[in-house]
Amino acid sequence: MLDDVTAALAAIEAEGGFSVELGLSPEALHVVVQGVGPLRFPISAATARKLCAVAETAPFGRRDQTVHDARVRDTWQIDRSRIKVNTRQWRRALDPVLGTLRQRLGLPEGIELAVVLDKLLVYGPGQFFASHQDSERDDDMVGTLVVTLPSRYEGGAIVVEHHGEKKTFRGAAQGPKELSLLAFYADCRHEVKPVRSGHRISLTYHLLRRGEAKERPQLRPATIERLAASVAAYFSTPVAPRYGRSLPQPPDRLVYLLDHEYTQKSLGWDHLKNADRLRAAALREVAGRLDCEVYLALADVHETWDCDEEWDGDGWHSRYEDEDEDEDDNPSHTLTDLIDGDVELRHWIGPDGRVASGISAAPSELEICFTRPSVELDPFKSEYEGYMGNYGNTMERWYHRAAIVLWPRARNFVIRAKMSSSWAVGQIAALVKANSVDEARGRAREIVPFWRETAPHESSATFIPRLLAVLAVLGDADLAFELLSPLGPHRLGAQAIPAFAALVERHGLAWAQRLFSAWTDDPRVDATRSWFASLPRLCEALTTGGEHGRALVSWLLSREVAAFKQRRIDERGVPSAHAEEAASQHVGDIVALLLAAAVVPAPAIRDELVAVLIAPGTALPLATTGALLHKIRDKRTPAEVRTLGLHVLYRHVVEALTAALAASERSPDDWTIEPPTVCDCALCRELASFLRNKARTRHAWPLAEQQRRHVHGMIGGHRLPVKHTTIREGRPYTLVLTKQAALFEREAAERSRRQTLLRWLKGQHHAFAAAPEATRSPGRNAGLSALSRGG
Repeated sequence: MLDDVTAALAAIEAEGGFSVELGLSPEALHVVVQGVGPLRFPISAATARKLCAVAETAPFGRRDQTVHDARVRDTWQIDRSRIKVNTRQWRRALDPVLGTLRQRLGLPEGIELAVVLDKLLVYGPGQFFASHQDSERDDDMVGTLVVTLPSRYEGGAIVVEHHGEKKTFRGAAQGPKELSLLAFYADCRHEVKPVRSGHRISLTYHLLRRGEAKERPQLRPATIERLAASVAAYFSTPVAPRYGRSLPQPPDRLVYLLDHEYTQKSLGWDHLKNADRLRAAALREVAGRLDCEVYLALADVHETWDCDEEWDGDGWHSRYEDEDEDEDDNPSHTLTDLIDGDVELRHWIGPDGRVASGISAAPSELEICFTRPSVELDPFKSEYEGYMGNYGNTMERWYHRAAIVLWPRARNFVIRAKMSSSWAVGQIAALVKANSVDEARGRAREIVPFWRETAPHESSATFIPRLLAVLAVLGDADLAFELLSPLGPHRLGAQAIPAFAALVERHGLAWAQRLFSAWTDDPRVDATRSWFASLPRLCEALTTGGEHGRALVSWLLSREVAAFKQRRIDERGVPSAHAEEAASQHVGDIVALLLAAAVVPAPAIRDELVAVLIAPGTALPLATTGALLHKIRDKRTPAEVRTLGLHVLYRHVVEALTAALAASERSPDDWTIEPPTVCDCALCRELASFLRNKARTRHAWPLAEQQRRHVHGMIGGHRLPVKHTTIREGRPYTLVLTKQAALFEREAAERSRRQTLLRWLKGQHHAFAAAPEATRSPGRNAGLSALSRGG
């Protein structure tokens, strides 16, 4: 059915072309060039050489850069600031020609063309400009006008291409006696063929649109009937999804990618070019007949292509031949098959011309049709990746396009809700405000089937508070669970927490436990524990909210302490060299748990957590515990720190540091290294014997390749101060292990760090001392802001 729509749209051809050439007498044009003087037509070879002498090498744009490369563009240019044209006389002759160009380019009635001089170009023998696409320098720029001045030359033809069609322009019919005016749309690729003899000299202008279209283009009734029938069939025919097990469903949208390219500022219904304007008018007419919504949108297209590297007789072309060369401009890469592609729609414009905010969409390929494939356009970015063994060669390309989007108005709510979860909640909130609670509840149930895929991507600051406010009125526990479970506790910001606490009181402890369990099981939530930053505030709000909230806090904190304990047990297998790094990742969570236990208050849970922090199997490394105490002390007064009740943890760290520093320092002849304990194979036992040997510093070890790799992995993975070198003589090769002086440097640095930490801790005894029982815990509504400082 999508093919029928495409065929119907392709049959709507533009009345105008994409490029037009006209001739004009040169009598009305007088040009003076600084440093050369007035130009007399036809321009002589001597004058052409003078122009080259005062000109500069012409650059060109490559993506977001301006570069010089004679392999791409070899010509001379003179800036417009050095050119003077008799504007009044020239415009009198040019205006009628612009009217003809407007008609021939297919622009609508009411639109007029204006010109702005860009530069003067001189192409001498052998000079050229490879195929390229002009940049739109102005929001109203629609094309380029090239005025070729009378002179004698051969070659230098301009080839303009659009939508697979090429036109070649060789200059005015009267040769060197006539001006040649060539106009083409800005997104047309074009090139200047090499000049064989003489000099080709031209003025280039930007073509700008002025005014507004008077009316929509008139299309034949049969054309509209055919398109309407194909669109109706498309929306009524279920389509099986490319992936997944869901049943066939009618498509949500019809997305037609326009032929021409537009920027965000230049996109508008009245700014569409040529065939785009006609097809847009046809689709708007069909949308009215079929009761469809219709929008204009920018389309960011990303495609991944399989490609070949070509043999040139000297070897395969390689990406690394020239690091400054743009891979996509290298003709040695030939695109073969489209591997994958996706489209993102943004900057939506309604039929009234107004921008519709808050809409974005990523339609499936089953919803997209086009009459011009993206590969025919000039990508704004490309990346090439060569052969990687299991895949390659591939080319990534990104394009800026535009699209017309339709969908049935009867399904407007669901389709818009899929594109914007915030919009959906806003619509439901409006129904609630209008006291249409049953209708609002029905709308909320409509979004459940796709909510898990769309809602987590909504980032609006008001989204969660508004959703919670709506759920509080709807009063449906199951519905509240379905809409909250995909979001995660990290979305509970300061504005949302009071409303969430009220929802817990409404739906009960079991509901809240089920919700937090769902959040824990969701890998998107487990990937980040940033929600712990708001844990103290959440626990305080839940505690003051009521009975269910207090029970939830007790369950939640106990669960998180148990989960932390299990994580520490699971980390026993982490190599000792990485143990401190792994443990340091928990510091933020621990601070949040301690603050939450203090503001609730929950001294029993706090003591349970402290016990985990000092137990032999789960204790943090001393340096990590020191960092934890530093973070707790930072920006808090001693009195505030004492309310946390951490004197036991403080005493444990001080005693452990004191004992460690009391041990004698390593003697200069003691080369003992504590070996890893995670493997008990024969190789690791021999490695351990060498490491524990106090006197040995070198070990020569004949080993096969796989055995050497295992030993390398143990040394590198545990960051042992041992150098390993392979002597590649005989069979098997010999692995030579040599203990390094870094062993002594590491221990000295660690001892100095412990001494610094112990001095700081002893100076903080008044802050970490046991608080009197009456002041050990702050009130439920007091102390949170103070305790949270620095956490």
